Amino acid sequence: MHINDINSGGNEKKEAIFLIDESARFEEQLCGRMARVELSVPIFGKDLNLTIGFLDMPVRICDFIPVAQALCDKIVDATLNEAQKLGWNVPCKKGCGFCCKNLVPISEPEAMWLSQEFAGLPKSEQKVLQRSIEFARRKLLSVAPPQLTEPDIPQEISDWYSNLDLVCPFLVENSCSIYRLRPLACREHIVAGLAGCGQSQNQIVRLPISILESVSKLCDRFGEGQTDAIMLPISFAWVQSKKNRKVGTYYMSQLLESLVEIMEQQTVRI
Repeated sequence: MHINDINSGGNEKKEAIFLIDESARFEEQLCGRMARVELSVPIFGKDLNLTIGFLDMPVRICDFIPVAQALCDKIVDATLNEAQKLGWNVPCKKGCGFCCKNLVPISEPEAMWLSQEFAGLPKSEQKVLQRSIEFARRKLLSVAPPQLTEPDIPQEISDWYSNLDLVCPFLVENSCSIYRLRPLACREHIVAGLAGCGQSQNQIVRLPISILESVSKLCDRFGEGQTDAIMLPISFAWVQSKKNRKVGTYYMSQLLESLVEIMEQQTVRI
């Protein structure tokens, strides 16, 4: 995995631009102070080769979330394609909300990014969803937290949350109302097996790498991760409480170089 300069120039664009796995369009659409990072992820004995073209400019880590989402989607899609070739059944599809009662942890920058994107939705949609978010937040905060013991804290929290029978506030008519914006945890949660969704014979598909965990480690590396994870129903309230906190900016090349290094350390061959 390495970063290559493409060319140099005086492009004054202010938004963070990137393309992933579309090498033919790099020279045509990305000009000026541009670079690219190439990486390889092993999936079922085959390498998934990806290229990210980007404008090397200062951004916040929350501005970096779309890059993480694109990487996550590529890895998930490639894993599912190979799994289905092996005869695995993947019942996940639109209209199935069986897993939408599970705990959805998100990182600090992902909470900030989601809050910003939510503010761009039509006001009518925001109003409806805000009611669901507030209901879920109040219910969550009204219940005593679990008694935690090492080393099973993540599982204990997950089990405690599942027992609340709290449906995701973004689930509308059994479909995700923010599917395009959905958290990394949701993107990475894939079920496979011989039975339909919700059957005990199924199992969670193990991905070669978790982008959710990689982003969390990226935050730690840059000193931006004061909270390990935030539960989705209270994430907007958390963002509001931190609105005056200073957030650092970093060049895209810094973030990508660090993310690639973290991914290399975390990758597990499946």
